[in-house]
Amino acid sequence: MFLGRWIGWVLVGLSLMALGGDGLRWLETGSPAFSKLGTFWYQLDPASLTGLQVLLERYLPQGAWDPGITTLLQQPGALVLFSIGLVAILLFRKPPEKPRARFGALS
Repeated sequence: MFLGRWIGWVLVGLSLMALGGDGLRWLETGSPAFSKLGTFWYQLDPASLTGLQVLLERYLPQGAWDPGITTLLQQPGALVLFSIGLVAILLFRKPPEKPRARFGALS
């Protein structure tokens, strides 16, 4: 539970990083352009992206990487990371507190 929430918050933080980079690029060029998830990932760690590609092409069916994952990598990075992070945060949230049983005349 905790690890899922933590990963969700890390993804939300990465989405804000990507959005900040897009905002700075917008200020420099004067036109809005959102970076793709694949570009953002490649800038952070190119070895992990190519490693994921090799892993998926080797162990999953042929369409898993292309067009499956490549379609996701072509989407705006901030939006994809925020969406996955928000789903993880909501999926692994703490269960609500159960009311404690009361004893005696106060129940």
